[in-house]
Amino acid sequence: MNIVVAGGTGLVGQEILRLLAKRQNVHVTALIRRKLPELSTSPNIEYRIFDFDSESDFVWLSQQPCDVFFCSLGTTIRTAGSKEKFLKVDLEYPSRLLASVKSRRPVFALVSSVGADKPRGFYLNTKAELEKRVIDSGLSWVIVRPSLLLGRRQEFRFFEGLARACTEPFHGVIRGVLAGSLSKYAPVKAVDVAHALVECGLQLTSGGANRILEGEQIFKSQ
Repeated sequence: MNIVVAGGTGLVGQEILRLLAKRQNVHVTALIRRKLPELSTSPNIEYRIFDFDSESDFVWLSQQPCDVFFCSLGTTIRTAGSKEKFLKVDLEYPSRLLASVKSRRPVFALVSSVGADKPRGFYLNTKAELEKRVIDSGLSWVIVRPSLLLGRRQEFRFFEGLARACTEPFHGVIRGVLAGSLSKYAPVKAVDVAHALVECGLQLTSGGANRILEGEQIFKSQ
């Protein structure tokens, strides 16, 4: 099985690669801007430096075999520096990736955000628009909508780091309190998001219904 991962240097992306590294009979191509020493090393993972502003790189991608495409690209407006740069990373690049691999008919597995179903504000409206493009693509797809992600990022995000520091010690308690429909707002570990995405994404290659996972559904997929 041929798998492509975009966003492999991010919090969820690194966990996706660690999970895929343990699987047999898969070949993984990870599209990255730069090689980092913390990235998973495995004989079935090939890292390719990919320029997301290069037309030739997208042409190359369109010619590669792809059974499942995992997209975990994402940033914040603060980190990107402007709304325009944020749109590039969170909407333009994923949309171009989607268009490039569409002819290969892969399962498209996307990391989105809680609240994308009822978006308010620029951030969630961007997530909602990307989800719409994936759903309208005609491909099989799985979308995971996590709330606050728990884990150690390569980049420092002050307010997100502060929120994690306040909530991570009480992760289990918060999950217990926010049950049912409110569970989607509970913080979730990046490895759990990655596990849900990988399991459902690979299962869809054998058929089945497209899925949106959030809250308790993320944990029930394990």
